Amino acid sequence: MSASKPTLLFVDDESRILRTMEMAFRRDYNVLTTTDGQEALAMLRHNKVEVIVSDQRMPLMTGVEVLRGARDISPATVRILLTGYSELASIVGSINEGEIFRYVQKPWHLNELRETLDEAIAVARETAPANTLSEQPAHSGGDIVVLHSKKAMAQLIEKEKPEYQVHYTCSVDAAMEQLVQHPDAILLTDLILPEGDISEALALMKRRRPELVVLVVTAFSDTSHLIQLINRAQVFRVLPMPLSRRMLYGSIASAHKHRQNLKDNPIMLRRHRVQEQPLEAQGKTSHRLLDRVKGYLERMRSSSAA
Repeated sequence: MSASKPTLLFVDDESRILRTMEMAFRRDYNVLTTTDGQEALAMLRHNKVEVIVSDQRMPLMTGVEVLRGARDISPATVRILLTGYSELASIVGSINEGEIFRYVQKPWHLNELRETLDEAIAVARETAPANTLSEQPAHSGGDIVVLHSKKAMAQLIEKEKPEYQVHYTCSVDAAMEQLVQHPDAILLTDLILPEGDISEALALMKRRRPELVVLVVTAFSDTSHLIQLINRAQVFRVLPMPLSRRMLYGSIASAHKHRQNLKDNPIMLRRHRVQEQPLEAQGKTSHRLLDRVKGYLERMRSSSAA
């Protein structure tokens, strides 16, 4: 195995796919393959692996389970989920449990997969000095901007978690104003507001402000659209409705801890770069709203540079 080449690990229960991957990428990379999720985790313990690519639908371990284990064993390894199995629970799990870099749908195209892997390898090597995010104590508070058509969720957090400073609004403009005033706040938002589907606005926010940590609470079940949120808006968590309080409060605490880790290790922001293509929103975000979001983002950048 060449020490100078980066290492890819492919996990898939179909041997023919693994042979295809090895043939396609062995010239540029060290390629490890296995049909067994547990063996993949053992490989991570004994090899420096820059990128792991796992299929989701496997008989013994799902891809989400493999990537969750990979995150615990080798946090520096960039994680990619490869699947054609569009089940909402799996997609949500891949965000919430595996914290993946990209979601690649089958049937994949070799050139597009190569571009994704090249990007993942570059991110892995750029962030190698940091290796992993520093450990932080359990977070005890912080600012939350709640963007939702109903105030009940914000009121619930205020009542049961008084250590958080909750800033509620049902308007994207007002939410951006709050984020200007509270640049370290996390954003808790629905996807569908009176202004329409705001997914494209979220993607724009993440392109311009990768340190923004976003929790999406939604009853929206379009799986292909949620996949785009992973790749193009890098949402930190997707919380499906109906929502349990335990999931809500645990996600808020994790989001604040993640935000602090990014602040302490800014090089890790490179792992949260988003794809530049616009989101195919179900209800197109208006150009006027996007222009206003750009204006607020400029103000946020100016205030942070001051």
